Amino acid sequence: MVAIETKYWMEFVWYVIMFGTVYYYLKKVERNEKLPELRTIPATLAIEEGVGRALEMGKPVHYSLGSDGAPIMSSSVGTTIAALAVLKYTTRLSAKYGTRMIMHLPSQGEAIPMIEGVIREGYIEAGKPDAFQRGDMHYYGYLTAAFSPGVYTSFVREGVGLFMHAGSVITYEFPILEAAKINNAIVIGGTPRWTATYIFAMACDHMFIGEELLAAGAALSENKYLTSSIVSEEIWKYIAVLLLVGGLVLQFMGIPFKSLAGL
Repeated sequence: MVAIETKYWMEFVWYVIMFGTVYYYLKKVERNEKLPELRTIPATLAIEEGVGRALEMGKPVHYSLGSDGAPIMSSSVGTTIAALAVLKYTTRLSAKYGTRMIMHLPSQGEAIPMIEGVIREGYIEAGKPDAFQRGDMHYYGYLTAAFSPGVYTSFVREGVGLFMHAGSVITYEFPILEAAKINNAIVIGGTPRWTATYIFAMACDHMFIGEELLAAGAALSENKYLTSSIVSEEIWKYIAVLLLVGGLVLQFMGIPFKSLAGL
């Protein structure tokens, strides 16, 4: 009896490659060796422009992770970590320029202390810890239906110069993106959820396309462990593309690739 069924050999090889790349780059981090550099995401460059514009307009910066955008106990936790890194960067810029920042909290109450801690760290790193105001953290309850009206009301009441909407965002939050545009704000956002990417393409001035949000979070946080994970994933993508192209070539040549791969 064999431990692994032969028809699953391709999956086994894939898992070995994934484990090997992750282990290799984690060891490089532990040895403090240089990692490949991540490219600059265009949307991150626009954040400082948006904060400056909000200052010129005399209106606050608004930040949202989404109504259910801060899962900390699911497969989307990586998105939460990336979005918090972008939040900290935005907070630091807002504090630096003296622009008020309003945080629209997600429905996950268990994530609120973590979000508050990130915002406080942003103010501290900017040298303005006293500028933090807990009253600028708005919570609308657990029901998603209350989130969009609450954010829109805040736009009307306080004004909005820049709206950042990045995280594990669901599709029916398009109205608040459009509301920010109606109120003449710069809108920057994105989500790795491919099912919701189209709403950002329609409503944002600058957007993080898919996993660009994860890459931006790693780059802005300057966390080498996050960077190593992004680099590992890039290698998996290259291998997946090579396998796809190779499979198509073999299929075109009449070689039964599916049977070779155990499919």
